[in-house]
Amino acid sequence: MSFIPHGIYTAIVTPFTPEDAFDEAVFRALVDFQLGQGAAGLLVIGGSGEFVSLTPAERRQVVEVAVDQVAGRIPVIVGALAPGTREVQETVRHAAASGASAALVLPPYYIKASAPGIVEHFRRVADTAAIPIVAYNNAGRTGVTLDVRLLESLAAIPAIVALKECERDLALVAGKILAVGDRIAILSGDDDLGLPTFLLGSPGGIFTTANLVPAFHRQLFAAAVGGRLAPARAAHNALLPLVDALYTADHPGPLKQAMALIGHPVGSARSPLQGARPENLQRAETALRALAAVSFD
Repeated sequence: MSFIPHGIYTAIVTPFTPEDAFDEAVFRALVDFQLGQGAAGLLVIGGSGEFVSLTPAERRQVVEVAVDQVAGRIPVIVGALAPGTREVQETVRHAAASGASAALVLPPYYIKASAPGIVEHFRRVADTAAIPIVAYNNAGRTGVTLDVRLLESLAAIPAIVALKECERDLALVAGKILAVGDRIAILSGDDDLGLPTFLLGSPGGIFTTANLVPAFHRQLFAAAVGGRLAPARAAHNALLPLVDALYTADHPGPLKQAMALIGHPVGSARSPLQGARPENLQRAETALRALAAVSFD
């Protein structure tokens, strides 16, 4: 289990046909686009990939197609975002058997597990996993916060190598990097907090707008870790309008609709999610034009 994520991973969307079936051909083209743009890795069937809206058979299919199309060129992390331990274990087993590099695991949600139960959940998944685990802190989605105390326990589990961090308080993020950052990689999980999180010592991020502008995110990260702070700051500020336009209610519906703006239509998000409001899509188009003009020199 030598996998340690570094750089910018794209939380890739799952395309659907007009008949609402998984669109394998379009998905393979999306993977090739990400490879050509220099993505460090992919997260498949995560939140942006609509894990909760896919059937178990569809999840397996998406994973298998992703690993096949990547063909070992970059790492593939598989979302295992179910609330129950047994289903997560099954998803991780399939990911490992398919050749994925790691699995992204949330703390159990809806059922309101205790702190010992949360640790047990991760430990049981890790004990049966043949691939590394990336823990996922997203209290806005789960109602559960992986605080420093819990992370200390998770960092002691050898299979857990990283954390996708969606904490909005940067002081708390800094505290987590200080406490466990030498044992697990604290990855930025919010597109609009990438730059400050990199400057705190994060070795990368898993972002949704990287579906649209993977090369831009790669260059922003390189500028930040390379000490070129003026272009990194300018790029970060240019990115914010795109994030604001698309990361709204119904995510990833607006993002999927915006994919047509870059020549990669992917269909709609599944019900009950909706697409972007017309004014937001226009704002996204304006932001994409602005990002194309950003210089990293």
